[in-house]
Amino acid sequence: MFNPAEQHKKFVVLEPYTDITDDIADKHGEEYKQTFLKVRSIIAHQQRELIKKGISGFLFHGEVGTGKTVMAKVLAKDLGIPLYFVDGSHIARALYGESEQMIGQIFEEATKQRSIILIDDAESVFPKRDWIKGQSWHVAQNNVFFHCLDNVDTSKTVVILTTNRYDMMDKAIIDRLYPIEFSALSTDTLIEIAKDMCARYKISDAEVVEEITKNKDKYKSMRAIEKLVTEHYIQEVSTEV
Repeated sequence: MFNPAEQHKKFVVLEPYTDITDDIADKHGEEYKQTFLKVRSIIAHQQRELIKKGISGFLFHGEVGTGKTVMAKVLAKDLGIPLYFVDGSHIARALYGESEQMIGQIFEEATKQRSIILIDDAESVFPKRDWIKGQSWHVAQNNVFFHCLDNVDTSKTVVILTTNRYDMMDKAIIDRLYPIEFSALSTDTLIEIAKDMCARYKISDAEVVEEITKNKDKYKSMRAIEKLVTEHYIQEVSTEV
């Protein structure tokens, strides 16, 4: 039987992001910074001017590792509001009828205060209706989401969906949200991200930078860089034992 109290544990209210907002251009590039400033301005304006029926949310789309989820976390940190993180694949795995209740509960909890609702990997939850699976139980949860989104008070809450499969998203979702495409990060930007990670781990960045420079086609995303740096960190720490 569905238990809302138990399901509440499945989404998390995150603490403000720890990275420094002012360093966004250095860590992710100027284009990324401008996207951040645009979205932040919209959210801040709606909250400051108490616009209850403004832009209800954003659809961040682009390749894996282009900083879509990070953007939502940085926005929450900079605005000083809680971020309700929702793993889209978790909702998608729920039994028939449970996913709709989960979506409703998330909105009920988050909209009690100023907040950002972040639904990651949204294509797994809200696929387009002409997709064969989208013709069955997905339609019901999509309709619940539409209802919640259409009734959200934008002076308090904003909704952000992320996806790397924009082509699979329900058109009704796209029509209700403001789509923003995240471009692939440049090699120079990825190298700066790698250097920053190495500094935090207190390891040398020379070999990491060399690896990225020699294999640009292999390292095109933040996730790839994170994996590379983590592997070097483990290797370097292990040799100290």
